[in-house]
Amino acid sequence: MAYQTLYLKYRSQTFADLVGQDPIAKTLKNAVEQGRVAHAYLFSGVRGTGKTSTARILAKAINCLNRSGAEPCGVCAACVEVGTGAAVDLIEIDAASNRGIDEIRDLRERVKYLPASLKVKVYIIDEAHMLTPEAFNALLKTLEEPPVHVMFVLATTEPHKIPLTVASRCQRFDFRRIETPALAARLAMIVEAEGVQVDPAALALLARLAKGSMRDGITLLDQLISQGAESLTVERTRELLGLADPETLVSLLGAAVAGDAAATLGGLQRFYDAGGDVRQLVRGLLSAIREAALLSVGYQDDEGLGGAAGVGLAKIGRSAGRATLLGLWKGLMEMEPELRKGADARLLLELTLLQNLGQAASAGAPVVAGSAKRPPVAAVAGTAAPTAARAVAEGSPSSPGSPSSPPSPGSPDSPESPESPDSPGSPSPPGPLAAGGVDARWEALKQKLPKPVSSLLMDARLSGVHNGVVRVEFRYPAHLELMQRPANKEALQRAVHEVFGEEARVELAAGEKPAAPSSPPPKGPSLADDPLVKEAMNRFDAVNVRVTPKGRT
Repeated sequence: MAYQTLYLKYRSQTFADLVGQDPIAKTLKNAVEQGRVAHAYLFSGVRGTGKTSTARILAKAINCLNRSGAEPCGVCAACVEVGTGAAVDLIEIDAASNRGIDEIRDLRERVKYLPASLKVKVYIIDEAHMLTPEAFNALLKTLEEPPVHVMFVLATTEPHKIPLTVASRCQRFDFRRIETPALAARLAMIVEAEGVQVDPAALALLARLAKGSMRDGITLLDQLISQGAESLTVERTRELLGLADPETLVSLLGAAVAGDAAATLGGLQRFYDAGGDVRQLVRGLLSAIREAALLSVGYQDDEGLGGAAGVGLAKIGRSAGRATLLGLWKGLMEMEPELRKGADARLLLELTLLQNLGQAASAGAPVVAGSAKRPPVAAVAGTAAPTAARAVAEGSPSSPGSPSSPPSPGSPDSPESPESPDSPGSPSPPGPLAAGGVDARWEALKQKLPKPVSSLLMDARLSGVHNGVVRVEFRYPAHLELMQRPANKEALQRAVHEVFGEEARVELAAGEKPAAPSSPPPKGPSLADDPLVKEAMNRFDAVNVRVTPKGRT
């Protein structure tokens, strides 16, 4: 007998066998028990979630000769015919290759005839969204009022392409992605039935790679079992599938965001020489970037790498910043169309990483690679990094475990310094201050505000901090007026309490107007230079075509 692949061998045969689709299974079972089976169904969802299997189970249930409740018996002639694919009254149509109006007209003619052996003739139209508009129009009337001995099931992965006139004539069920634990449990059941030794960690890895598709997960398992290994460990699984181990992903990502071109290309070369699949490496890097970005905002994903790799990704996320990570993620995502065209995957990945290395270096991303030193906190605070600024505002030391050194005389924090920003009547220094100075607290203050409120401080300045009064001067009167609104001022006051202490209070004032030029400029300032206009353009990804003030032609 010919070998039967695992996903066909272990295909669900009853409603109880369906994995991850309990609400759909319960609804269809109730419909069968109560005799309320509809004449047309629309099953939608990603590949491998059980759409066609559910259609077959429903066909068996309504045609079963010895049904008890809603579940088919599986042993009667009707169940055996449907289960083996020998039933002439179960017609499966691949709409991708039978999508024209002629095929649908032929279907309409054959629908009139009674079933040959089953009680109900069932048509399963797979990938139904591939039908042409003319074919859909030809199917409409039959789909709305089919003969009593016919039932239609339309299965699709792209339900938005189904015309509303067709969808409205069907009962729609949306199949969800199968959860990773449920998928791993199903794989464990299969390996136990097959008598194969597989590490549970390897099954969990396969379940994550399947991304909610049961068929993809079982196919990967079948591929690994075919390798002939007596037992499959997670290391062996990665080797057979060409996957990068977590340590490789962390070191490569760390070198990339640090701007270390030599370490990045060296890590890629070692992975390539070991026989790794570059396409799988790209997918692994995308997952690692996602996890690092989530960890940077304090969210722990249950399906993350965890362990030492998770700790490394958390450090990368905090030090690199979301802008650098998202830039690298965007570059890798833009590789996908080129990879599908057959481009050299290794060369394309090298070019993408090198391009984003330059962007990371220009953005001032701190170095996180193992071979490079991390800059001091003062340097990070000078770049207005949110995490560093917050750490400075809270008075954390520059390195873990090192005691905080007292301010030296003449430093901005020294009480003996005559230029201290907290001393009475002293103006704020014009340039950026060291860690703990006014500018660092100013950046920390803006980071704690909501985006609409912090945008009002783009052209404002912290003119001084004296006797618990934090004075903020605005360049534009309109920004001052907006900040004086109760909600905005209350949010600013809360942020001032967090950064400068509970006793601090905020004072808003208009800044000095810039000196008028000796001769009038040839052209007035453009409204496109206004910070609020810039913020709106950045938020909505707009392009400035022309800005004309009211009353000016």
